[in-house]
Amino acid sequence: MTDLHITVVFSSYNGTKRLQRMLDSLVKQDLAHDQWDVIAVDNNSSDGTGELLRSYVDTLPLTVMTQTMPGKSAALNAALELTRGTLIVLTDDDIRAEPDWLSSLADCARKNPQFGILGGRILPEWEHSPEGEFLDWIPMGSTFAIVDDAVSGPCESTKVWGPNTAIRREALADIRYREDMGPVPGGHFAMGEDQDIVMRLAARNVTAYRCAEAVVHHWIAASSVSEDWVQKRGERLGYGVPALFPNDVPAGPRIAGVPFKTWIESANWALRAALLYPLPRSKKRFWAIWKYYYMRGYRAGIRRYAPQTLAR
Repeated sequence: MTDLHITVVFSSYNGTKRLQRMLDSLVKQDLAHDQWDVIAVDNNSSDGTGELLRSYVDTLPLTVMTQTMPGKSAALNAALELTRGTLIVLTDDDIRAEPDWLSSLADCARKNPQFGILGGRILPEWEHSPEGEFLDWIPMGSTFAIVDDAVSGPCESTKVWGPNTAIRREALADIRYREDMGPVPGGHFAMGEDQDIVMRLAARNVTAYRCAEAVVHHWIAASSVSEDWVQKRGERLGYGVPALFPNDVPAGPRIAGVPFKTWIESANWALRAALLYPLPRSKKRFWAIWKYYYMRGYRAGIRRYAPQTLAR
């Protein structure tokens, strides 16, 4: 695999406040420029993102695209059509990569040719260091895309997360992002577009490997480190679950497009949240409110993806 070439792909919407640190970390990569390139998509930004990206074309092996259709998934799909790498690295505009990030992924890919998916470590980079026990209550993976597993080796594909995902071109083949999932400007969206990609690859018997040496740091804004923000993020997570797992939606009668069983579970969590809300902060209180929002999103996802959830 001496001819391995990496193409890094990411999109940015109004990313000037976070993008420069990411681009500067790419400039510091210790992999020779003839072994990798970058395709960056300005996803209809209005804050100078495109200009910032283009200012790096002389210091990075960088191609800048403009995608006017709002939405991360559509932007990444447009970029994937232009990739030339044998290893496609998918990331976000709010990471800071270690200098050996790409060389570590390349080394991993060469040493483990039987694996089509490679996932690296994703460590938090807090705008302000969080305090208290709150972080012990939350799922760090689905909340902040954190993967702090320092041991390399085969892993479940579900343990590979978006900001540090590498896929061999021959494995990716015709698989593309679902454009009815993923971030869109200013709107409610279904999370899980990255997980959907690796799930469909796994369905084709593509196996995954954890490359712990390949490290990126995921920027986490102070505004995101609050119970309220994390609980409401649960609604986006719930919204995407019926798209990812349509066969898990309960069968039986439906009311307003939602299974009766789901209404019962929703009412149960709504009651718990209402009873615990006036009480002091606790893990039990946090999770009751989180589940209330999750179920609200789950019901909306069932309605949106009804054709899939009914096709059983």
